[in-house]
Amino acid sequence: MRLISTILCALLLSCYSVTAGLAQNPEASTATSTTPAIDTAKSKPVNDKWAIIVGVSKFGKSDIPQLKFAAKDARDFYDYLIKEANFKPDHVRLILDEKATRRRILSELDNMFLGRVARPDDLIVLFFSTHGSPAQLDKMGKNFIVAYDTEPNELFATGIEMQAMTKDLKERVDAQRVLLVLDACHSGGVSPASKGITRVGNFDTDTLSIGSGQMVICSSEPDQQSWESKRYDNGVFTRRLLEGLRAKGTATPVEDAFNSVNNLVQDEVRQDYPGQRQNPVMKSKWTGDGLILAVRPTDPRPIPSSVLEGLEPDSTSSVLDVVAPRSAPVAAQSKATQAAVPEVLKLNVAYFSNEPDPRKAYEYACQAFATHKSNPEFGFRKAKIQIQLGKWGSAMQELKGIIVDNPNVAGYYLARAYCFHKMKQEGNAQADLEAAIFKDVFLPKRIEFED
Repeated sequence: MRLISTILCALLLSCYSVTAGLAQNPEASTATSTTPAIDTAKSKPVNDKWAIIVGVSKFGKSDIPQLKFAAKDARDFYDYLIKEANFKPDHVRLILDEKATRRRILSELDNMFLGRVARPDDLIVLFFSTHGSPAQLDKMGKNFIVAYDTEPNELFATGIEMQAMTKDLKERVDAQRVLLVLDACHSGGVSPASKGITRVGNFDTDTLSIGSGQMVICSSEPDQQSWESKRYDNGVFTRRLLEGLRAKGTATPVEDAFNSVNNLVQDEVRQDYPGQRQNPVMKSKWTGDGLILAVRPTDPRPIPSSVLEGLEPDSTSSVLDVVAPRSAPVAAQSKATQAAVPEVLKLNVAYFSNEPDPRKAYEYACQAFATHKSNPEFGFRKAKIQIQLGKWGSAMQELKGIIVDNPNVAGYYLARAYCFHKMKQEGNAQADLEAAIFKDVFLPKRIEFED
């Protein structure tokens, strides 16, 4: 039920083409533009890599249909980048559900993150999985990504205008190489299983010019819908794209992955949704070295402390963001959605924090907390890193104050329960686990400590 129109895809396709990579693949381009590629960029190594991954399954407004797998798609793509594609974990920002507000997304794209860390010879990856709006819904013909706090009747004021975002990205972010992936483009549909709720007109992408330096991949053609799978807990496109990127290990060019995605997506949708078609689309006029997403950066850099101090905590700390939408009653969830909740949740140190340099990360967390004391998430970040450092008592005291002021967040109780467990206070630990389950009905009923 993703409300993004194919017009959104078409406009995005008009803005991007790739200029980077390391594998020789001169025939990979699918674009129709005759504008020459940037010769100076095509063979340059990737110095560093950055990413922003956004997935929204639940929305602040009840009249926006909730999605089953959008947040999970984003989480899975994030996991691929940091575990298999040589992206440093602190170089990838995962923003899910209630954290994915309009202000948050735009600020991370600009002055809070990418605009401050990316350099010309870096690679940027953007992934969006959420609703969107067709151009027909706006009197000026603009397209909008729907954030968590978007008002359906006030898209201009509360949505993310894609034309403006892509323009600003080029002007405000120095990186010359950008890959944009959208598992959201479609023309709508009347079927409750599709990702759209309103059918809109088509859009001719061939009439649009394509800029240089970037690539865009969309999950379907302009006159099609994009579907969520009946076989697994993902959108068909995201799951198949990840399979394609893994096909040849870290040497898989994006173009090769996309070519395999086309057939797999088409086959699954044809078999599981009779009469429907879904063909992913890639636009690029790059004719030089192909883009290898998993290439090792040649000159990776730490994030400056001045940037870390201002970053709000993202969604990397909890699996709670990727299970079924919490605002809907349990009885209303589909069997597939309920099955997405794991039977057993195992808590260990890595569940809360897995920083490569926890002492330095804690130093940055303390600096950030000093300027954001009113935001409990900054205190929570401190507590989680303290858990990684084995400072159970300090973390527990930090969490105690956070819970007093914010008593309805299940994740806070899980963290404190783990601290109690490590301090051999099992009674208190079990009480906090029960409180967490009470606060979030989608938590597994069975939670275990894993040392």
